Amino acid sequence: MVVGAEEHRRFGYVESQGIGMVVDEVGSASHLCLRHGMLRSQALNTEQSARLIERLAGETAT
Repeated sequence: MVVGAEEHRRFGYVESQGIGMVVDEVGSASHLCLRHGMLRSQALNTEQSARLIERLAGETAT
């Protein structure tokens, strides 16, 4: 998760297997924002996601 705050400061939150960490160092938070943006730009929309899940579920059922 990436959050913007006052004065254009950004914070990130990273969680893995029940361990979470707040990222407030400027360079690291900016890096997280860039990575988050790249992932969002490549993500499927809800309809595409639903079709993919249905297709994959059908492949594993046979």
